[in-house]
Amino acid sequence: MGKRLKASRWNLRTRQERIILSVIFVIFVVYAATLIYPFIWTAYNSLKNTREFNRDQFALPAVLQWENYEKAFSVRVGNTNIVGALINSVWMTVGSVVFSLAVTSLTAYVVARYKFPGATLVYSISVFIQTIPLVGTMPANYELLHMTLGIANKPLLWWLTWTGGFGFSFLMLYSAFKNLSWNYAEAAFIDGASHFRVYAKIMLPMVKPILVAMAVVNAISAWNDYMTSYMYMTDYPTLALAVYSLSSQASRIGIPVYFAIIMLTVIPTLIVFALFQETIMQNMTTGGLKG
Repeated sequence: MGKRLKASRWNLRTRQERIILSVIFVIFVVYAATLIYPFIWTAYNSLKNTREFNRDQFALPAVLQWENYEKAFSVRVGNTNIVGALINSVWMTVGSVVFSLAVTSLTAYVVARYKFPGATLVYSISVFIQTIPLVGTMPANYELLHMTLGIANKPLLWWLTWTGGFGFSFLMLYSAFKNLSWNYAEAAFIDGASHFRVYAKIMLPMVKPILVAMAVVNAISAWNDYMTSYMYMTDYPTLALAVYSLSSQASRIGIPVYFAIIMLTVIPTLIVFALFQETIMQNMTTGGLKG
């Protein structure tokens, strides 16, 4: 039924529309191939030995060298190995997502649903912050976190950096809360519910799909973030930092082993995105932002 419906829609299009759509389809297929091929090339080269890789980088491996992944786990990065870097990546990613979304959702809810002096200014500042390049704030952040606050390399204090309350997630959640009906909240207030209870039990569950989408996007971003570990948490290197810092040592540890480390870094994000891609695509387009 679905195929016949698509066929009928295609037949209803003019010849010019069919040509344009066909050209666009070919362009996207080529673009997708340019994204997929480097991943496939890295994957099968991670299963070669060094001699085989040097002989022909584009041929498939004659014998799969799974021991490259065993060697990858023992490679040193900073004061730990890849296993330690994996653990650091996990706790930094989880901490970043949990603390960031907890504070951001509270901030977005208050700014979107409560009228108070400065609410519009807070929203405007959050939009303006998005226009500032990361490089432009890097020296100030380094001075603040290293010299003034002194929380670099201190995991028990580092969680404070994840509680900013703004960013892209704020804008998305602000829009979501702004579009919700206030009738449920008013009914709960009449029944004696507190402001926080209304937020936690009524309003937050209503934006759960968008919250999940933001959690996945933020998790992928945090997982691939090597700059934080490189500049502020040097005693706790992550997998992303391992890929960056070991790039100059690939020949020493073996390029196939280095490719194995890359695959260990990439595969978790691919799995997460594959599991939640429908949620992300549906909820990233949930209406425009409201000021």
